[in-house]
Amino acid sequence: MAVIAIIGAGLAGLAAACELSAAGHRVTLFEKSRGVGGRAATRRVEGVRFDHGLQYVKSPTAAIADLLQASGGAIDIGRPVWIFDQAGHVQPGDPELNAEPKWTWPDGVTALAKYLAQGLDVRFEATVTAIRTMAEGGYGIDLAGAERPIAAEAVLLTAPAAQSAAILRAGDLPNRRLTELTTALDGVMYRRCISLTMAFANRPQVPWYALVNIDRGHAISWLACEHDKPGRAAESLGLMTAQMADSWSVANWESMVRGQFAPDSLPEPAQNVPALIEALSGQSLGAPLWVNVQRWRYALPDNGLDADALNAAGDGIYLAGDMAAGQGRAHLAIESGWHTARLMIEHLR
Repeated sequence: MAVIAIIGAGLAGLAAACELSAAGHRVTLFEKSRGVGGRAATRRVEGVRFDHGLQYVKSPTAAIADLLQASGGAIDIGRPVWIFDQAGHVQPGDPELNAEPKWTWPDGVTALAKYLAQGLDVRFEATVTAIRTMAEGGYGIDLAGAERPIAAEAVLLTAPAAQSAAILRAGDLPNRRLTELTTALDGVMYRRCISLTMAFANRPQVPWYALVNIDRGHAISWLACEHDKPGRAAESLGLMTAQMADSWSVANWESMVRGQFAPDSLPEPAQNVPALIEALSGQSLGAPLWVNVQRWRYALPDNGLDADALNAAGDGIYLAGDMAAGQGRAHLAIESGWHTARLMIEHLR
């Protein structure tokens, strides 16, 4: 049995922890926030629930389908995703892609993360600052505010690439290995996203569940009818989530603070977003009742790294997650966690 530290309790870290624990290893996850799941995040506000990061989970493989079934309560949204361009022209999406189920949960996508986390040792509000080599072998995990490092025989980093690189740079890995890892991590580029969820007294009657911008030329990259998901809002309420494009999010990052806002106190950059939503839906919705603002600095990776090559060193330092998949897809993050955990099990033998 080995002692293993996993940095980050997103879907990749949780999936890896489940696999490693099942193989008999002692695993601890260090999560800097107060909850599991990363972008698989659900908020509860004024009697409604909404997903402000990950929108749903697809199940292209039997293993992912089995996991979703085991989690309990997974429901197919059952409505299509359409597309739109810079000019706001809306048209039906790919029928083949739309035929695939889009899984969600009445309690939100965070239900999947909570299912994976059952029985795991997750330490919340635990910020890892560095990984150090130990004279007796293995690694020491430095935590902010802790007096001494926590020993581990192997470490799996699943935090976003920039955060993982900073942790490694603060430690004392051999120069060649440090350069190899941080060069790869520095090469992963992410899009930022400010997510705006708005409640309207009127519910739009549209033939789609969500719209996705296909040319990255619109201020909105994703617009979803959260009220289409079961258990989210009263039947009369329109609940819309607009995930803003990277260019818009970067330009307005500092002025768009996270929180809950009344329409008359909404930060200035977002004041025209209800009009953009109306234009895309083709319907008058009126002023929003309230607006929730969330920010994702590392929302979607535009590229990935060669995790298999980096993890082949067998020195006890491993990488997994979105930065390995190169796409912000839940099932890919989970599969990355499983795949890396199995490699670790082989090495630890």
